[in-house]
Amino acid sequence: MGVTNYDSLTLGEDAIIGDDLTVSGDLAVTGTSTFTGAATFTAAPTFSGGSTRPVTLSALVGATVVLTAAQSGGVFINRSTSGTPSWTLPTNAAGLYYTFYVADVTAGFTVTGGTIKAKTAADGTAISGTTLSNTQATAVVGDNITLVADGTNWIAISQSGIFAASS
Repeated sequence: MGVTNYDSLTLGEDAIIGDDLTVSGDLAVTGTSTFTGAATFTAAPTFSGGSTRPVTLSALVGATVVLTAAQSGGVFINRSTSGTPSWTLPTNAAGLYYTFYVADVTAGFTVTGGTIKAKTAADGTAISGTTLSNTQATAVVGDNITLVADGTNWIAISQSGIFAASS
């Protein structure tokens, strides 16, 4: 097949280009782009629009929420004003991660599921258990912990505030 050069080319909706497409100069893509197969870049691509993480607020009255793998990467904010909200982690699978954050100190919160390894505080004693708690007595707005699954344990990779573990 021959080569055709265009100074400017606009493709309509659902346009299909067979084989290879080479673009010299700038290429702006708007809308949603879907790539099937491997995408190869000879220089680092630049993406605009930023990235976001899903945020879930706890109920105002403590409740147990069972998390799913699909919610991995989410931020779960304790805003409960009574009761103790609890989040149950899904089955441990390497790479899953969840962040828990204190927005209201009226009630503490717990995270349960598998073996959780953290510290009493960011620079404190190592703790391990199946339930991790941030209690009303020690909670400060801004306390947070990010747990990452390694395939066996949930490991705290970032932590601010005082936490306790129990089995």
